[in-house]
Amino acid sequence: MKILITGGLGYIGCELLYRLKNTNIEVIVIDNSSDAILSRLGFFTRFDNIKFKKYDICDDLSIFTDVDIIIHLAAIVGYLICDQQPHETNRTNIDGVKNIAKLNKPTIFFSTGSVYGSIGDTCNETISPNPQTLYAETKLEGEKIIKMLSNYIIYRPATAYGLSFKVRHDLLIHTLCNDAVNNQHIKLYKPNVNRSFYSVHKLAELCEFSINNFDLLKNNTYNVGSINGNITKQELVDKIKQYIDVEIDLVKGEDRDKRNYNVDYSKLKNKWDAMDESLNIKKIINYYKNI
Repeated sequence: MKILITGGLGYIGCELLYRLKNTNIEVIVIDNSSDAILSRLGFFTRFDNIKFKKYDICDDLSIFTDVDIIIHLAAIVGYLICDQQPHETNRTNIDGVKNIAKLNKPTIFFSTGSVYGSIGDTCNETISPNPQTLYAETKLEGEKIIKMLSNYIIYRPATAYGLSFKVRHDLLIHTLCNDAVNNQHIKLYKPNVNRSFYSVHKLAELCEFSINNFDLLKNNTYNVGSINGNITKQELVDKIKQYIDVEIDLVKGEDRDKRNYNVDYSKLKNKWDAMDESLNIKKIINYYKNI
């Protein structure tokens, strides 16, 4: 089997490459981030089944027509950076997806749970999305493009967290743990808002499962996460306080992402029984203590 991974040196991509190293799967990786190439590519060049090419997903992709499956991870991620770079966001998250779709290959597309927006209730895949940010809007548009393919899988993952080859300090769990360790103080707004979290390790595990079980999952959209990751921001802070003494300051503030929902994961759970995980933040706290 030969697969193409776009954005393969990113947060999820590197974790997936680590799982696929030394397998009988031929992995073609493309990424156009010079920083990612300089800081993370070296490790993966030692594995014969992983081949890398610096490439922009908006360029001509016809050289990749011989792959069996595409895992499309390349994207501008997060509402803050998307708001700061609207042109590049539309180019990558919409035009780039159109370019991937032109290959007309079985495609695994990572959208986001943010497409649900301000639902304020438990949501499953039948709920009409209500995107509140440019990030969510472009991801939902990407879903519509991918659904035009004959064979696809669309995932709407919870907010990722966890330590990988790339550490994302902008993720909510990481930000709160960092503040607790380095400032012994957390400014918390909207404490009762519901959020959903899932580790980068499980997301990579899901990718590998999807490669090997594409026909079982194909032509459907799935929420991705664990019931244990459905918590309020206050409950998340309470978990942090189990490991470190921290002062909490409840402040007024507006979350521009406006997410507020619990998520039903039963659709994917029925097909992937390894889906559940506990919400483990101890290693993240220890990481920030040591940097």
